[in-house]
Amino acid sequence: MSQLESWDPKPAGSAEIRGIFKSIATTQAVFRIGEHMPRLARKTALYNVVRSVTMDNTRRDHSPGLHWLSTAYDHQAAGVSLEKVNRSPSVGAVLAHQLGTTTADGLSNFVAIPNARQLGNRVRYTGALHLGAACDAFDAGPIPATATGKDRLPQGLTLPADIAPARLRQRRLLLAAFAERDSSPHREATNNDFGAFQVKSHEILASRGVRYAFDLNQEPPHVREMYGASAMGQGTLLARRLVEAGVSYVLANHSEKHSWDTHNDNFNKLTNTLLPPMDQAVSALLGDLQQRGMLDEVLVLGEMGRTPRINKHRGRDHWPDLFSLLIAGGGLTRGRVLGSSSRHSGTLLERPVHHHEILATINHQLGIDPNQMVRHRRDRPVRIMPEAKPLHELLA
Repeated sequence: MSQLESWDPKPAGSAEIRGIFKSIATTQAVFRIGEHMPRLARKTALYNVVRSVTMDNTRRDHSPGLHWLSTAYDHQAAGVSLEKVNRSPSVGAVLAHQLGTTTADGLSNFVAIPNARQLGNRVRYTGALHLGAACDAFDAGPIPATATGKDRLPQGLTLPADIAPARLRQRRLLLAAFAERDSSPHREATNNDFGAFQVKSHEILASRGVRYAFDLNQEPPHVREMYGASAMGQGTLLARRLVEAGVSYVLANHSEKHSWDTHNDNFNKLTNTLLPPMDQAVSALLGDLQQRGMLDEVLVLGEMGRTPRINKHRGRDHWPDLFSLLIAGGGLTRGRVLGSSSRHSGTLLERPVHHHEILATINHQLGIDPNQMVRHRRDRPVRIMPEAKPLHELLA
């Protein structure tokens, strides 16, 4: 998402820098944001914005940026035509490993909306790797683009009509009996991941709490409408339901067919398609969490910034040197703007923030030591993320 059309507009810049959008006032003095986020402008007391985030994405491409955001580690060979899976465990998998793989009701502690793949399902940088399959993401499945009507539960959450819960339990007991009889010395090594999937699957199928958490039909119509009649709105509402049910990490990917990759026609796309549903969904989430006394989670938006100068196609290209993001909740301060950029938004001006500091802050607020080590399959200690300290300016 372009920082110049959202969190860091430059109204005094030249036309080829500032673009055609105006900036609007917010509830915080001297903090202005893009004109197509009026709802978020009224809720700035609930979140922080960091205007000076950077990462060393030398290729300036989505895949290395996504790998960095998804795992905390650089991998410039990541790409649709290069390496399509992650080399380090994903952030969500690490949190599941540290905080528990499931909730008390059997929900996976790492859920991806709609699924754990990125870039049009062509790459997947969310794998658990040596942390084990139990730490992998559970895919929520397709999200409705309407706020009305009967929504279907994700595939795999309900038993077939001819399988009663008692029959499922009998099948599980039979499977366990066969496993007991397998004395192969390689059984444990070959069955660990498969067994983890089996356990998680049985827990999901047997749990009413899991089905309830994923069931958007349980929400009053006015709440669904508040989040918006879009996949982004309904997906964000589902994220709130999952967090409310105890899920520690929800990865929401609301990009369809590279919709936010606005190399062409940036301003029309943002005005008519992208910013209005985002503004409605995120502002609804913040207000809803606040009203429910739940604004203790962390919400981060952003992969990389966009170029300060508008290209010949009326778009903006990739710019990982500098971008802005929103971060809210988790016991952090509220209403703070951290860092600043140059008057053309091309370079850092005050308080450079590496993305590692954002991840260190998230881990710190979840009670996880950012310097924590986990064991590789070869029993080698590996850091969960590169060395970094939390953002002390945002710690309440």
